[in-house]
Amino acid sequence: MAESKAPRPLPLHLANAASLWGSASSAARLFAQDSLIIHDSLQDDFAALKQLVGDGDAGWHAFQTDVSAKAQQYAADFLHGMRSYMEHPYKRPATQAQAVRQVGAAELLDYGGIGQPVFLIPSLINPYYILDLKPGRSLAAYLKNAGFRVFLVNWNEPEEERGFGLSDYILKCLAPMLEYIQAVVGVERVATVGYCMGGTLAAGLAAVRPKQIGRLGLLASPWDFNTAEPMAGRAFLPLMARLLDILPDSMPVPIDLLQVFFTSLDPTLTDRKFRRFSAMDTESPAAEFFVALEHWANSGAPLSQMAARDCLQKWYQDNQPVKGQWAIRDQSVRPQDFDFPTLVAAPTGDRLVPASSALAFSQGMQDCTVLEPNAGHVGMVVGSKAEAGLWQPLADWLQA
Repeated sequence: MAESKAPRPLPLHLANAASLWGSASSAARLFAQDSLIIHDSLQDDFAALKQLVGDGDAGWHAFQTDVSAKAQQYAADFLHGMRSYMEHPYKRPATQAQAVRQVGAAELLDYGGIGQPVFLIPSLINPYYILDLKPGRSLAAYLKNAGFRVFLVNWNEPEEERGFGLSDYILKCLAPMLEYIQAVVGVERVATVGYCMGGTLAAGLAAVRPKQIGRLGLLASPWDFNTAEPMAGRAFLPLMARLLDILPDSMPVPIDLLQVFFTSLDPTLTDRKFRRFSAMDTESPAAEFFVALEHWANSGAPLSQMAARDCLQKWYQDNQPVKGQWAIRDQSVRPQDFDFPTLVAAPTGDRLVPASSALAFSQGMQDCTVLEPNAGHVGMVVGSKAEAGLWQPLADWLQA
């Protein structure tokens, strides 16, 4: 799976920035004419701005000139940041893990060691290596250095999995990998930890293989899809469902379509990020980390159409997990039935999976450790505070 060296889909991000800054002068003119529609939450701010500008024509002319100049500067900064990113020489170093088991297109990576095994399950959507991003930013490497034998799933691009639903991924990919780990390490139970939707899948695996799970950790994993804090992108879901209906039955959901969904969560985020990057020293560690993370965020494999439909229907629309109605084949996934220790990490700044959604997994459980790192969805696992907020507490829990 090749890394992307440009935000995807690139035309969408360029069009967003062009629309944003190209319309600034028109918005300033409408504001001067009292014709701009202003959200209620911004009325006081705009009233204060109007007082600063004053009543004279000269003030309003200067205001519009300044807005136009600033918009042009922001647009130039965005394009400069984009170009600097695309020309950056960073390449992700080769992983130190070995592929030891192939199940369809998916690979099981083994980081070696002689400690107790930990089975890491990433999301089906973005690349696996968010859990092994680069030296110093790798949960997998940290756990190995803490004395565990780490195994990590690399989903790769679907081949025979093109017709897989979520149950198929659990029963036909994850279950055989779990059995392999048991056999090669020689243990009855394996600590299993999933990130994002990988954690939700890990819960499904635990339901169908409860005697093979020693501990279960869910990191920023959605469980309640109808919380008081709206799930990110919910307004986009009806459109996504219609787009799926257009695709041929056997065609996976293209990565660019999935990226449109993520862009809908915050349409101006790409502009803000790359304007910030334009001011960075491109040889600095901060710039290298930015590039590494953007390569990950803009890469990934298509998602099987049936798995996408399962996510939309069973999770987002029917909210089956929190209702105890989600089942893998005929086996209900009910955390209250688990007889092994569990952990939920719910980052307080997560805009993709609200903390209340992740924490819903722990409700009614007898032995569930809860972590609430002061971080976002991605920062929790690779950010500057990841070791203190997640890695070390997770390692301590695994060793308990």
